[in-house]
Amino acid sequence: MGQGHEPPESPPAAPPLFRRIHDLDNAVSFFIYTLTRPIAPKPLLRFLELLADFRFFFPVSLALFLAAPSSSPLRPNLLLPLLVCSLIDLLFIALIKFLVRRSRPSYANHSQYNAVVPVDNFSFPSGHSSRVCFVASVFSLSRPSLLADLHHPRVALLVNRWFSGDQALAVDILISAVWAWAVTTVISRVALGRHYVIDVFFGACFGVLEAFFTFRLLEFRGLL
Repeated sequence: MGQGHEPPESPPAAPPLFRRIHDLDNAVSFFIYTLTRPIAPKPLLRFLELLADFRFFFPVSLALFLAAPSSSPLRPNLLLPLLVCSLIDLLFIALIKFLVRRSRPSYANHSQYNAVVPVDNFSFPSGHSSRVCFVASVFSLSRPSLLADLHHPRVALLVNRWFSGDQALAVDILISAVWAWAVTTVISRVALGRHYVIDVFFGACFGVLEAFFTFRLLEFRGLL
């Protein structure tokens, strides 16, 4: 007489607080998606997705780093942190995605989205959000270097023409524009249905922390 097989144990249920947060996150994310879907231009959302894609951002950053003069303060203080932070972000976000394994929203079509690595098919956290926020944070942290590089003749000519020679104003407007791009991209991830609100919130926070960590790391190594 054979022994019966015991049914597999079901995974433990999530705590009630986590379930409520999860349900609220789903509801708010779906509301934003349905609200913006008729009015948000799909080509613009896809363009923002492309700009923040690692396969586009990293080669462009590498090309700018290699093309920048060695005497430019932007090379070690802006372009190098962007490159290092890109690699840190790719590994860190991939690790968290692998551990959490949250599925992307089921109400959106993801057939046009090509993942950089297999774990990028998971939703938490948003890699695009972390990337644009570490870029904006690096620009903010590199403000002194941006001011120092404005003495380049061509750059100085533009500053004199458009900002009446006010170098600080020119740099602040540039940094504000980068942050506006970052915030718009973060919102677009929910509007496009790629992520939930919690995904982009934590992705953005991780991006800011990665930028600070990268600057501390480069300072410790004597590269800044």
